[in-house]
This record gives sequence, structure tokens and C-alpha cells, in this order.
Amino acid sequence: MSSSYLCLSVRFMQPYFHGRADGGSPEWPPSPLRLFQALVAAAGNQWRAGDFEEHAIPVLKWLEERGAPVIVAPRASPAMTKYRLYVPDNVADKVARSWSGGREGSIADYRCEKDVRPMVLPEDAELHYLYPLSSDECTSLPALKSIAQSITHLGWGIDMVVADASIVDGSSIVSLLGERWEPVTHPSADRYRVPAAGTLSALVKKHESFLRRLIGDEFAPVPSLTQFDIQGYQCSSAPVPQFAVVFELLNDDNTWFAYPQDRLVHIAGMVRHLALKMMRAAPPAGVGDAATWLDKYVAGHVSGESEAQGRFSYLPLPSIGHSHVDPDVRRVIVTAPSSGRRLLEHLATYLSGQYLIPTGETKLARPPLLNRISADSVTRRYLRPANCWASVTPVILPGHDDRNPEKTRRLIEKALHQAGIAQPCDYEWSPYSSFPKSLPAHKYDRRKTRIGYIRPDHLLHQTAVHLKLHFENGVKVSGPLAIGSGRFCGLGTMAGFET
Repeated sequence: MSSSYLCLSVRFMQPYFHGRADGGSPEWPPSPLRLFQALVAAAGNQWRAGDFEEHAIPVLKWLEERGAPVIVAPRASPAMTKYRLYVPDNVADKVARSWSGGREGSIADYRCEKDVRPMVLPEDAELHYLYPLSSDECTSLPALKSIAQSITHLGWGIDMVVADASIVDGSSIVSLLGERWEPVTHPSADRYRVPAAGTLSALVKKHESFLRRLIGDEFAPVPSLTQFDIQGYQCSSAPVPQFAVVFELLNDDNTWFAYPQDRLVHIAGMVRHLALKMMRAAPPAGVGDAATWLDKYVAGHVSGESEAQGRFSYLPLPSIGHSHVDPDVRRVIVTAPSSGRRLLEHLATYLSGQYLIPTGETKLARPPLLNRISADSVTRRYLRPANCWASVTPVILPGHDDRNPEKTRRLIEKALHQAGIAQPCDYEWSPYSSFPKSLPAHKYDRRKTRIGYIRPDHLLHQTAVHLKLHFENGVKVSGPLAIGSGRFCGLGTMAGFET
């Protein structure tokens, strides 16, 4: 822990925040870049031209190079109801062209519907951005304090705030009220924009472009801000996410290999079989008895839930994200608990570039190749933080419910506990998934025709349901999430679901 911190504190005048992240999703806490932009705007209002360069630029340049701060923020949740505004559409260029051509035009003729659902905050909500300092840093505190005290809003113009800057010692930050958001490198963590070297210059140029957007008869659109970094953040109250590596399945001609989603457990079996082969040849250091480690944590031959917690999971992913998507499996992720990151990276190194090995259930003319990739638009649905999650493949409960709803409830809660989900949540279950192309939880229809997913033999007689989880207080949980007795082979895999 640093001996001292620069603390930028913001207090909201009303218990609402309207700011939005990329894609229009609610943003909480406000990103460090949003705060930095508010500081730049406040400095611009306080000083003009030469005074801005003299008093503001040095301290703002210093701040933009501090990296990602720790954020302490109160818990917030989306409003229960939304309201609708009618706002001018983004067609000012058309109106400006009419004006420049001597024709009449009014922006009032172009309005669109805008549904608003703010984040609801506690009364007098206060949040803090903490930048670690060394003993000789932040010599410009008076100027920074003056800038912070000039901030009027954070988020939309109606999100009125007061702000301040101070130096606090490391021992006192534990008394700050709220959840701690720590910068992390986990790929499924919440992603926030943070200032970086060059952000200040880019904001100044953007402001100058805004002032020159109308020159004579020409309208020049103002460019978007692109000079910033993206930083992952993990909330202290959220479960520690599992680590995951993502692979795509490729044919020899570098096109995607697609496998029917109802037989996805075959893909899981082939990846596990390949993992065993590669790790027998090159086991990682520090696992003790390599044969025992292979048997328990790579093959998954365990005797109880306590041992199962350290296993690798092999999760083939049906394609989701669009109403007309082909749901076949083209990707697979391998996961490990947070304590197994080094082991997972070791395994991933040896899996990438290898062909899957067909097992007894699969007859493939040419098995696919595993190619490690970063998360794409499909896998992000399985990994990114979300408040609501729904099962893509059915959750195999740890037992049979005998068609007794109370027993079903107990088995669901047991499955959540076994999967390590301690965050309070509401849940509902159904035979059918919230994702339209997913198959039902039933194995057969009334004519005894198979309609569901193939299961391993040891899971055939356990109840299966589709689940939807909604975490309390607006808490977002990062993926991957897999629940139930089939969570190591692709059954019970969840994805973020927008309500």
C-alpha cells in the first residue's frame, strides 16, 4: 500500500447518474476518463488561453500519466422504471447545410425517442479516485484542488456534483465508504476508459475542432476522442472470476469448423483428451505428483466437490448474439479457478495449434485445429460482466427433483453453491432457454424423439433446467459462468442476458 494518495472526491447533489458506457449500457462507477474530461472542462472555464497553458496544462498532464486509480464508490443499481425523452437527432450537419445554402431549417424537425434509465445512488453519494503517490509528487495540489472545486457535473448535464482534491495517507483510505474497484488485467473484468499520455492534447484539439465546426458555408464534423487507454476493473464485492482461454475451431483452409450444438459434449471430450495427451508429455512445474494432477484436474476424476473446484472446465460455446445466428459450436473456452492461472496458461500454450483427437463418440473425416484467440463478439457474451445471466445449455441439477418445485429450488441453490456463486441473486427456471436457438432441457419429446443435448452417461438421470439469474443490487458478475453437474463439459454454460 502506498504511503499517500491523491484523492479526487465527487459528491452527487441528486441520487441519480445518467452516464453511459460504450453501446449505451449503464456506467457505474464513472470512468476515470469521464472524471478527467470534467477536470479539463472545469479548467477551461476557470482559465482562458495563456492562463490555461500556464496553470492547467502542467497539472493535467501530470494527472493523465498517473495510470488507473483505485475507485471507491457506493453501490448503485438501475432504476426500476425508465422514462422517455424526445431529443434532437444527430443531424445538425443537414440543418447546417440548409442554413449555409440560404434555406430554412430547424433542428426541432428532427427528433427521436430516447428511453432513460439512470443509475440510482444513495443520498449524498460520494465516490473517490485514489492515485498512489511518492513523497515528492503532486506539488501542484493547490491548482488541482482549484480545478476540482470548479467541476459542476459528472455524466449528463443534469448530474450535478461538487468535487475536491486532497492528499490522504494509506491507512485512512480503508475508512472511505463504498466498494473498492481495483485495476486488474483479467480479460473478463469490467472495462473502463482511463486517460493516457496524449489525452489532454486530444481533448484540446477536439475543443478547437468544435469551435471551428462552422466556417463559412462548410460544416466539419467534430472527430471522436480516440486517445485513451482501456483498463479492466474488478469490484471488491464481486466473485473472483475464473480465468479462461479462448480457442476457435478451424478447418485446414482456415475457415471455421462447425459442430452441432446438441453434441457439444463431444467437443469437450476431444479437448480434454488432447489436454491429457499434451500434459502427459509436458506437465507443468509445481504440481507435485504429475499423474495425480493429470487424473484429478485435467481428466476430472475426482471424488467430491472440494476436489472439483480445482478442475479445468472444457466449455464448447454455441454461437449466440443474433436472432438469425447459426448456433453450431465454433469456439471453445478452457477455464480454471483464479489460483490456477499459471497452469491454464501452460496448458493453453500446448493446446494452441493442435488438432483435436476424435474419441469413440466422434467420427470426423478431418478433426479441427485449435487456434487461440482473444475474445470476439460471441465469446464476450460468455465472459463480459453482466447483472443478468441465462443458461445457453441446460443446467444439470445435482440430483432428481421428482417434479417437486421445492426440491427443484433446493437443487438449484445447491448447484449455485457448488459453482462458487455466493453473490445473492434471484433466479427462475424453465424447460426453455432465454436464447431462442438453444435446445430445451428435455432429453426427449412426447414421441420419445431426442430433442435436447447429448449428455454423458453419468448425468442421464438427473433433472435438467434452464436458468436465469439476476444478481441483487445491480451487481455485475464476470464470466465464464457454468453451473450444475455438467459444468465441466459444456452443460450449464451461461451468457450475459439483457433484460
